[in-house]
Amino acid sequence: MRPLKLDLQGFTAFRQLTELDFSDLELFALVGPTGSGKSSLLDAMTFALYGQTARLGALGLDALISQGERALSASLTFEVGGVTYRASRTKGRKQAENEVRFERLDEDGRWTGLNDGGSKAISERIRKVVGLDFKTFTRSVMLPQGEFASLLHGNGKERQMLLGELTGLDHVQEMQKVASERARDLKAESQSLNNVLLSEYASVTPELIAGLRAERERTDAEAQQLSETREQLQTQVNRLHEAEKIWRQHEETARRLSTLQSRSASIQQGATRAAQARRVAGVMPLIDAAERARIAHEREARELAQALAAAQSAAQQSDQAAAHASQAQAQEARIPELEQRAETLREAEADAARLKRAGGTPQTTHPSPLPWDEEAHHAAREAAQKVEKIRLERVQLETQKVSLKAAQERFAAEQKLHAAESDELERVRREGTTAKADLAAAQKNLEEAKLEGGLASYRPHLHVGQDCPLCLQTVRQLPQAPLADLRALEQKVTMLAATQDERRNRFSELRGQLKSRETWLSEKLAENTDWEAQLAQREQDLRQLESHITGDPQTEALRLLAGLAARVRAAGSDPAAARRQALGDIQKIRQEIQNTAKALARAQGDLAAANATLKATQSSAAQRQADWQQTQQGLEAALTALQLNVPQARAAALPENEITSLEHAARDYAAQVAQLQQAVAELERQLGAFPFVPAELVQATRDLSATDAALSTIRERAGSLAEQERAGRERLERKGEIESRAAAVAGRFDTWQALTNSLKANEFQQFLLAEIEAQLLARAGILLHEISDGRYRLALENGDYVVQDLWNAGEARGVKTLSGGETFLASLALAIALSDYLAGNKILGALFLDEGFGTLDPQALEAVAGALESLRTQGRMVGVVTHVESLSERLPSRLLVTKSVAGSSVQRLDN
Repeated sequence: MRPLKLDLQGFTAFRQLTELDFSDLELFALVGPTGSGKSSLLDAMTFALYGQTARLGALGLDALISQGERALSASLTFEVGGVTYRASRTKGRKQAENEVRFERLDEDGRWTGLNDGGSKAISERIRKVVGLDFKTFTRSVMLPQGEFASLLHGNGKERQMLLGELTGLDHVQEMQKVASERARDLKAESQSLNNVLLSEYASVTPELIAGLRAERERTDAEAQQLSETREQLQTQVNRLHEAEKIWRQHEETARRLSTLQSRSASIQQGATRAAQARRVAGVMPLIDAAERARIAHEREARELAQALAAAQSAAQQSDQAAAHASQAQAQEARIPELEQRAETLREAEADAARLKRAGGTPQTTHPSPLPWDEEAHHAAREAAQKVEKIRLERVQLETQKVSLKAAQERFAAEQKLHAAESDELERVRREGTTAKADLAAAQKNLEEAKLEGGLASYRPHLHVGQDCPLCLQTVRQLPQAPLADLRALEQKVTMLAATQDERRNRFSELRGQLKSRETWLSEKLAENTDWEAQLAQREQDLRQLESHITGDPQTEALRLLAGLAARVRAAGSDPAAARRQALGDIQKIRQEIQNTAKALARAQGDLAAANATLKATQSSAAQRQADWQQTQQGLEAALTALQLNVPQARAAALPENEITSLEHAARDYAAQVAQLQQAVAELERQLGAFPFVPAELVQATRDLSATDAALSTIRERAGSLAEQERAGRERLERKGEIESRAAAVAGRFDTWQALTNSLKANEFQQFLLAEIEAQLLARAGILLHEISDGRYRLALENGDYVVQDLWNAGEARGVKTLSGGETFLASLALAIALSDYLAGNKILGALFLDEGFGTLDPQALEAVAGALESLRTQGRMVGVVTHVESLSERLPSRLLVTKSVAGSSVQRLDN
């Protein structure tokens, strides 16, 4: 996988749309101040591909959205196997705003979407195309070089721990943990099953079941014998119960006969009373009829008086209703006048509504009102709104002009500061050159002084005319005594060297500041130029809009509203209420006419009904009086024949049902006596054939109860034995199942225990790590040999890493004695070897290295640059995240990440 282009916006420090083209990059440095966003570019790549980052994982991704922004987007265009793809993701602060897209560039230059299914399916499709999962990608494409320096210098245990983390072998520990927990669970289960067998099933045997079956069969035989005895006793008890029933019926019937005969006198008295009541029964209806006729006559007399009063009241109400109807008809003449006023008020109400919609009130006035024109008012109001909008826009424009002026003043100040720093840079360069020359002269003077001082030290050994002990020539003249102060000269050299270093550091500092300020001035110049052009265009647009507006539209709208308000005031303060009052009066008059007409009709109907009722009541009262006189005459004739008066007849009278009851009682009494006498004779006949002895029944009942109790006990015993036999048989089967299960669990425990022992950290995992470390060491040795021009090779001696110097007869040196550049080469070889190992058979087209060093000496810098150049020639795009300026300047290209108030940006610089 080789990246071609990265687009991101709203991603951490990159607020604005940022495009990064990798298509023609092979070896480059990614540089910038701490916190500028270098790591965010790498995070954006992993987010576009996998939807997560190495620092945050897949959770808490809202932290990637730039502060104040609603969403972020990241898109990575990359090449795999000659085919170009593009993966894009959008992350919002809400779940619904998240989106993932995947596309392929076809031969015709068009992008084809590969977005079938949901986000998970698309992410899985991206992973398959890249060929690496997230963890492998971050470990094989983006290499944390500092960790490999630790791997290089660490001891055996530290290397194994770090290799386990980098290669993901920590899952072996998880496997061992799972196997251990499984073995522990199986051991506990096996112990539990064996404990159950010992505590609950130790006594369960086939012999126990056979003994229970034999005892149950003996109990069943005893129960059968007791059952036959019980049947015989039950037959005897049943026969005695039948005899007892007949004996008890005889006693009961004799008692009832005696009781019935004691009632003979009262029955005879009732028969005499019934005969007397039957004699006066014929006259009682006449007494009742005469009483009813009298009551009806008195009731009709009262109803006649009430009907007469009702007829008189109805006549009065009919006269009053006629008078009210005449008054209501007189008010009907006002309706046309009220309707005309309501129509006039309706127009005034419509004007009031127009006035309210237009934003005016009845109190709106103007010295020069205009007649109301709705279209003219609408046009004037729109023009007034445009004027207000133009005013607000001009206020904003003036504010922007002030901001632009402040920005231009700041730009001018930065230009002056840039010029001053440029002058200072030139001055520092001159001072540095002068300091360098002065230092060289001082160093030369010091060397000459040291030489002269050394020669002068031989002066006591020289004599004119004799041979010099050094050059063996004849001494012609003695050298002068040393005049220079060496200590002063050395102090001067030290001071000049410090001055030169200070000038050099100041020169580097000023050069960095000038480069950053030049970039800022270039961006701000273009930004201020665009800003000024936009303000000029807005000024021109405002002037053009102002030229289209004539007069004072606000005043014209007010004059039109004043004309309409005057028309509304002429109709009264509240035309709507006045119109409702007029319509209410019309409705009230019409309703009153209808109500009085209905009341008159109702009163006339009530009068007719009252007269008809009075006439019917008068006829009914006369008829009731005649009926009462006739029934009274018939009653008096009947009482005379019986020689009784009305009170005597009422005293002797009984209700018909009571008379009938007394007569039936006399007849039933005679029949019951005869029936009971016959029943007593029949029961005496039956007892004579089967005599009954109560003591015999009591004894037979006791024998039956004792037999039932014994039978119940023996049957319970038989049932208990049967249940014990069944439960024992089930427990015997359960015991067999538990024994089989315990054997199976024991076998599984042995398997998991063996796996636990094999996966322990000091066995299987160490074996895997040793194999991986051997492969890494072999690959890293070959790679180190290639990138060091055949000089170095990695090896393992006595459990520690060493580097063999092939240019020095294969001398082995401990890695802790390596220089900074040599350490970088060795750890780089390890990192790339692990990258190839993790990628498997996938060809990696790009590597991003965090070199992890602060400074490099010139020799190490040359070695590192050569190694990186060698990597590039192997067909990989290599990006180095570095803070070493001298290293970044050696690489062909640099991506400079800078941060400002507007956010971070990336600038490409080619060396």
